[in-house]
Amino acid sequence: MSSLEWGVLTHAAGSRDSATELADTVRLAVRAEELGFGSFWVAQHHLGAQQGHASSPLVVLAAVAARTERIGLGTAVVVGALEHPLRLVEDAATVDALSGGRLELGLGAGSDPGVAEAFGIRPQDRHARLDTVLDALAEADVVPAAGGLRDRLWLATSSEAGVRTAAERGTGLLSGRRSGPAGPDDARSADLLARFRAAGGRRVGLSRPLVPGACGEEVRDLLAPHIARSGRDPVAHLAAGNVYAGTEHEVATGLAADPCLPYATRLLCHVQPARLTFAELDPILRRVARLARGFRDGPDPREDHRRASTA
Repeated sequence: MSSLEWGVLTHAAGSRDSATELADTVRLAVRAEELGFGSFWVAQHHLGAQQGHASSPLVVLAAVAARTERIGLGTAVVVGALEHPLRLVEDAATVDALSGGRLELGLGAGSDPGVAEAFGIRPQDRHARLDTVLDALAEADVVPAAGGLRDRLWLATSSEAGVRTAAERGTGLLSGRRSGPAGPDDARSADLLARFRAAGGRRVGLSRPLVPGACGEEVRDLLAPHIARSGRDPVAHLAAGNVYAGTEHEVATGLAADPCLPYATRLLCHVQPARLTFAELDPILRRVARLARGFRDGPDPREDHRRASTA
């Protein structure tokens, strides 16, 4: 029986107007709850980066909270370095109160110098500013109260220093995937996750692109134009394993062999770099839900990799 919780991550991205894209985001959250996913996460993109429309993910999640009852609501992530610490704590605590204690607050330092400068922040100060936000979340006395939220904090990082910070502060760790022509560097990420767990870290959220379809060629045809628009060669990008795409069996097999999966407590499923409409996402989400049930109801596929790594 697998203890891995499956969630849905959206970048709320697309070429349509913001009202339409954000309405689809709320609909996607409702569908995710209906299909039994444990959490729904929204990525923040400032100034329209990557065609993203959720510059204020906490506002989006407040709308989601009004339409759902059970599903966890996460940010993956809010760029904490650009936020006023006390204002962020108040906003997050408000969403947590409105949702009945369902907010999972993921924070990061940000990686775009241009966005930092647009907010009047020196890029080299972003890590120190994030520390200030984390201090405020640990100490601030606000209304609504933020006490319970402190046990549901997450830090997104891919550096050794960030992993140490997450372990020392007792936050969860959000781990994404850097893709390239030679494929993702999952071995390095797995090493960092192992260090996090060895240092006492308990919660790992692993972000992965999963696009299962009834037919492998159908999925590749769906993804190809989106990958091409990002300046990548679709055939090479998919062949390198940057996206788990293909039939449900192919996706499940690829995911089970992911060296980071043994350390994960949550899997955040998304379809990036594709920017799909709700109508296109709905059948994909249903197939991912079937994959989740297969992992949950059958033997935990991570156990084979745990045994192999200790043999």
